[in-house]
Amino acid sequence: MISPANDRTRHRARPRMARSAGFPEPESRLMRRILTAALTAGALLTAAFAPTATAAPRPGASGATPNCVATSLPVALDADGPADQTLWGQLCTPAGKPVPATVQVLVHGATYDHNYWDFPYEPETYSYVREAVGSGFATFAIDRLGSGSSSRPVSSALDLYGAGHTVHQVVQALRGGELGGRAFPKVVTVGHSMGSGAVWSEASTYHDVDGVIITGLTHAYNSQGRGAAIAASAPANLYPEWAGLDDGYLTTIPGTRGDVFYNTALADPQVIAVDEQLKQPHALGDLVSLDLVMTDGSSGGIDVPVLLAMGERDSLFCGADGTDCSTSAALQAAEAPFYGAAPSFTAYVLRQSGHDINLHPHAGAWYGVASGWVWKHVAS
Repeated sequence: MISPANDRTRHRARPRMARSAGFPEPESRLMRRILTAALTAGALLTAAFAPTATAAPRPGASGATPNCVATSLPVALDADGPADQTLWGQLCTPAGKPVPATVQVLVHGATYDHNYWDFPYEPETYSYVREAVGSGFATFAIDRLGSGSSSRPVSSALDLYGAGHTVHQVVQALRGGELGGRAFPKVVTVGHSMGSGAVWSEASTYHDVDGVIITGLTHAYNSQGRGAAIAASAPANLYPEWAGLDDGYLTTIPGTRGDVFYNTALADPQVIAVDEQLKQPHALGDLVSLDLVMTDGSSGGIDVPVLLAMGERDSLFCGADGTDCSTSAALQAAEAPFYGAAPSFTAYVLRQSGHDINLHPHAGAWYGVASGWVWKHVAS
């Protein structure tokens, strides 16, 4: 359990999402309701679905396989609720070396799980975990509630404010030595897409981390990409592996992930194929609450150093009506005003990358930027 003595909380008011038992409607009417809700609320379905030639070896990255141990943590959906859910996570540390003082908590986006951060295909190119551990950090990659090996409560129980509270419980457990047998004095949260929304909420509500890395999320949508993402969505229970889920769990229609999440002119088709095999369900409540998190000032309440990394060709947020991701300087100018309390804000654009910056063949460039940033702003 989490020790109250370790909880340095300064609570912000949490908007409450409506709770329901599900969406007992015919499929066509259900999809119209889902799409209307997403458009009306300004939520981007695949912005949150969370997760560019072969990358050259990176300075600081170790070729050794990290030492990784899976664990589970009892967590509560809300600050006032019981710890009746199970969160799965994997702690990775450098093999044969002392456990580092700094741990990175890795939070995936919607339709992904921890594999986004430690991709099983060609991990020497696509594993963020290998880079981070090889550069001297520990990582703790979670399966967010509703995904992977974690609990799947009724979908209407999930939103990004609750996800932020879940991440907070992980941070406290790592600081208290409850995961991996040692206490980590420094914690950085790293989010992707919808996971970045959870990281925003956690850092601005609880103020218990030392640094924040945001990827795949800005404060403006690309309207055309948003429409494509909506069209790529379907109830997860239409597919045999998730037949028992309620109608509020969604996933992507087979064959759509490439166009939504990748620059297909550069991405490896085999990566996209493996991504399709690994895809997960996610909750509609997370998606609708994304608009609230984007507009409630969450990012402005983060009072530790922030790194924002985006793919130049991220069709969900960049270009058209969205954010200017043409250069790192342009991204810095567009997004810095939203992080007013951060003592430092750094923006980085991975050229030619789509939304899933971890899953393009030159991902190592951004991995190196992230490791260097953590050493400079947190670990040193």
